[in-house]
Amino acid sequence: LQLDALANLTGKVGFFESAKYADGTPVAYVATIQEFGDGQIPPRPFMRPTIAERSTEWTRQFGGGAAAVARGEVSPAQVMDAVCAMAAGDVRKTISQVSEPPLADSTVAARKRRYADKGATGNLTKPLVDTAIMVNSVTHMVTTGGEG
Repeated sequence: LQLDALANLTGKVGFFESAKYADGTPVAYVATIQEFGDGQIPPRPFMRPTIAERSTEWTRQFGGGAAAVARGEVSPAQVMDAVCAMAAGDVRKTISQVSEPPLADSTVAARKRRYADKGATGNLTKPLVDTAIMVNSVTHMVTTGGEG
């Protein structure tokens, strides 16, 4: 019965509707542009490489969790939540490690101007983490059946 409940859960990892920049732009929109590029911005993939590199480990964790559910040690929701939390952390780690392709000179110059205007200091040359909103917005949710 508990394993049936596990099969009825859906885990999602990524950028959800509530994640927005200060101007209202959805973080998911910006993340998609970064992942695939848009003609002016080159692709800086982070989601697809993370899935390719880590999905075997997520599957292994899920399998161990399913066995723990069968033994009555944890709930199905705890297993799904733990695996999704691991996946979200892996995506955040990948984002923090992306360094190629380098930012355009115009982007670096714009960052310099923005930092000078606000008196803030950020990373002038690191892609994907200018404001840290995107990396900090990667999260997960677990829903039952088709919810969410």
